[in-house]
Amino acid sequence: MEEDQFRSENDDDNEGWNLVKSKEKRLKPQLKEDIEMYLSSNEKLPKQFELVKTLKACGIVDITRIKYINSFKIRVEVCSELSADKIEKFQEFKDKGWKVYRAMERTSSYGVIKDVDLDLSDEEILRNIMCDKPVEIVSVYRLKRRNKEGEGWQPSEAVQVCFKGSFIPQYIYVNGLRIKVTPYVFPVSQCSTCWKYGHPTKKCPSSNIVCPKCGGSRENCETQNFQCVNCGENHMALHKASCPAFLKEKRLREIMVEFNCTYRKALTVYVPPPASLLGKDSFRQQSYNPPTNMISQTESRFQERDISTFAEIVKTDITLHKENINEVENTSANTSMRFRRTRRRDTASCRLELPINSST
Repeated sequence: MEEDQFRSENDDDNEGWNLVKSKEKRLKPQLKEDIEMYLSSNEKLPKQFELVKTLKACGIVDITRIKYINSFKIRVEVCSELSADKIEKFQEFKDKGWKVYRAMERTSSYGVIKDVDLDLSDEEILRNIMCDKPVEIVSVYRLKRRNKEGEGWQPSEAVQVCFKGSFIPQYIYVNGLRIKVTPYVFPVSQCSTCWKYGHPTKKCPSSNIVCPKCGGSRENCETQNFQCVNCGENHMALHKASCPAFLKEKRLREIMVEFNCTYRKALTVYVPPPASLLGKDSFRQQSYNPPTNMISQTESRFQERDISTFAEIVKTDITLHKENINEVENTSANTSMRFRRTRRRDTASCRLELPINSST
């Protein structure tokens, strides 16, 4: 037993040290992110087979994904910068009137000029305006407003100017006259079919009619229990003033103008407001009724002391105060005369108490 418990010194001498080397770290291969491109048009875009055939014709083969957001907008993901440049510069897309842009980059910016004559057409305006290099004007579009006299829309004196790139100049020139350019804030569009924000009725991805009151699959109903299809709160989908979803979309468009960025980039910058501010409007709508016992206690306290309240004094006739006007005037006159006499006496006493100079 003792031999097993104790080790001899010779055993320690025979043992050697083994050098252990740590294995080299293997770096995880970083996957190259795909480049997202968007194709949009005012007309319906072709389906996948025809689109891929068109892209193959221009030499773009490294497409990883094609997703149809709706019939008017497609997202295309490619894995090389060369293919992205080819899609941007593909002349056939430009001839068809398609807009091609990247997810995080702006290819065009929009400004507004005001007080433009109504009799000028868009072509005449585009011919007569110019801006400093290297900014390039792409197109102009006269904005419309609601017709005050009747239904429908009418042309306004504001004109939207599209600039190439992500820079908006402060001024443009019309025959040497400098005109100020203000950034254009896109309005929050709402579909009248599904009542969702972000797209008009023409570009709605759904064909099902949704009720604006309850969010059900019907055109309209008589329910009084409203539920918004955008935020889920108890109000109609048309009520935008206190809808958190509408306020978010509105703020995102303000961020797009402030930082001159795309919608996708504005989503990364957006900070939702605290929950206390979201319920601010609902708190204002609640009426405040003061407790009645406070009023009764105040009235009873004045009644016990037999003291008139301020409201009762104000209601009294002004003739009650006119009787004492002469007395108040006489009292103030006597007080002023006493003050003058007292002042004269004090001055005389000071003169008498002055020390006499021995030299004189």
